[in-house]
Amino acid sequence: MTVLALFTQKQPGSKPDPQHEVVLIKGGGIQSDIHEHRKTRSVVLMSTADLNQLGLNPGDLREQITVDTENLMGLEAGTQIDINGNILEIDGDCEPCTHIGELLGVEDREAFRQTLLGHRGKLARVIRTNGSAKISIGDPVRVNTNS
Repeated sequence: MTVLALFTQKQPGSKPDPQHEVVLIKGGGIQSDIHEHRKTRSVVLMSTADLNQLGLNPGDLREQITVDTENLMGLEAGTQIDINGNILEIDGDCEPCTHIGELLGVEDREAFRQTLLGHRGKLARVIRTNGSAKISIGDPVRVNTNS
């Protein structure tokens, strides 16, 4: 598994800004992101498999981290993800809302929301950082089996 895309968002409803590298905040999310200070649900992880199934591109669903995996949605709350020595812990599924369809200009927002059920990504928080707290596109992603 690898980090394929990184995004930050400055304001609610704004288009995500692609990043090559981001800095994680222990006990929160990603520096300079609108959700950086949340204690839970501060980072949205998204898989390319789900994006491809939905016909969407990285960043379309306002995720901060996009990874190339088939089984992201199968990971349970409490599972720890290691990215470059930084540990994120999954809080649970990101529940789809009709607002995301509005942001994407989808005509039938409720129908779009329904297609996202079980494919909207995982919510996580940063529980430990390495010395730099940085992650970059191309960094390996590992699911910790001893979490």
